[in-house]
This record gives sequence, structure tokens and C-alpha cells, in this order.
Amino acid sequence: MTNFSAETWPAALRLHPRLGEVFDVTLVSGQLGIVKPDRRIFDRLTERTGAWPEACLFIDDNAANVAGARAAGWQAHLFKGPARLERALVAEGLL
Repeated sequence: MTNFSAETWPAALRLHPRLGEVFDVTLVSGQLGIVKPDRRIFDRLTERTGAWPEACLFIDDNAANVAGARAAGWQAHLFKGPARLERALVAEGLL
């Protein structure tokens, strides 16, 4: 899930091709007309993947986006550096 515009997403894929290879589902807000932290983008991702919201973990450095994920029923972590993220993932049993 990214807030890239529809116009800049193809350029990002050319510069970083793995972005198009690593994820089974990618939502580009510029293509959808929905931007994080709008709840609809979180709901759209769970619809496309079939995942339960509470089974999803959202990591972002923007507090408003993290709040949007939580409002949609997701687990969420405010990114403040790799060491803190690692501790949080270990604490949750995800790493």
C-alpha cells in the first residue's frame, strides 16, 4: 500500500523493480483515488487479500497513517527506526 501517484508509480518501479515483485498485492493510492489514512484503502487491501483486519500489521512513519490503520482494525506500529521496529516485532512474536 503506497501513496504514490498514478503518474510516479511506473517510474518508481523502473528505479526499484523489486517493488513490483515482492508483494502479492500492491495498492497504489493514485490509481485508486484513495489515500492513506483513509480507512477505505485499508479495507480495500483486506478485501483483495482475504485477510482479517486484525491479522494485518501496518508499519509507517506517519502517525496519522498508523491511526488510520488502527481505526480499520489493523495492528499498527509507528516506525521510529529499525531497532525499535525489531524490538516491537520480537515482542509480538513476529521476528
